[in-house]
Amino acid sequence: MSHARDRTRVACRRSLDNCEVLMADDRPIHAAITERLRAELGDYADGDLLPGDRELAERFGVSRMTVRQAVATLVTEGLIIRRRGSGTYVAKRAVHRRMARLLSFTEHMHRQGRTPSAQVIDLGDRLGTRAENADLDQPDGASVITLRRVLCGDGTPIAIEDVILPQDCGAVRDRDLTGSLHAALAAIGRRPRSARGTMIAEPAEPRIAKLLDIAIGSALMVQRLRILDGEDRPVQLVIVRYVGERIVFDIDQERPAEDLAARIDPPYEFSSLVVT
Repeated sequence: MSHARDRTRVACRRSLDNCEVLMADDRPIHAAITERLRAELGDYADGDLLPGDRELAERFGVSRMTVRQAVATLVTEGLIIRRRGSGTYVAKRAVHRRMARLLSFTEHMHRQGRTPSAQVIDLGDRLGTRAENADLDQPDGASVITLRRVLCGDGTPIAIEDVILPQDCGAVRDRDLTGSLHAALAAIGRRPRSARGTMIAEPAEPRIAKLLDIAIGSALMVQRLRILDGEDRPVQLVIVRYVGERIVFDIDQERPAEDLAARIDPPYEFSSLVVT
């Protein structure tokens, strides 16, 4: 019998119920503790502070190292988060987005009972590249408006949004860009109506990771979209980098008619949003 199980038997006199569960489990002790803690997370609300390593070690009669191993599994699963110098907290539920609907981030947050916000990191203008102007139906040499924002739900960073707007949307700079960009565009007569684009996965680079408060190399889900307004005029080229563990994309699909099933579909790629 391992030394860990010997310590657990001794500690049974202090916490009989917990120890009976651990000793009856054939898995390693840290795995049994992980399962017990996972089941108990339902008793907590999002953002609640959880017991510390010392308290859990005393409760289960194991070393702190064993507790840290058990807790690390829940961190990896995105169920809890550790904040250095603060403690361990229940992670907030992931945000859900419907892939079949073009809604603003603000609208999605409101539909889930969350409070949306956006932090403007950069707003400016420059000459557009040939690819950008082509995708925005602008002549060569035209200028574009650039916007970078951190999108948050209940104060937690969910995504970074990099937007390129055509020069005739300059009036949007006078709108409140800490709220819905779709609403700001609608206010100047350019409400987004449809979009096409792609989604890939990529690791978070250092600057992106810092803005999103995640570890360097964390998984991101990246949308690249060309968005049109109600008159089919390009109104946005946008790249949105979502924190992988904080977003869930809900998918609606139907099988196409047989005459379409064998058709080769062209990719939704735009030269200004090409993956480099």
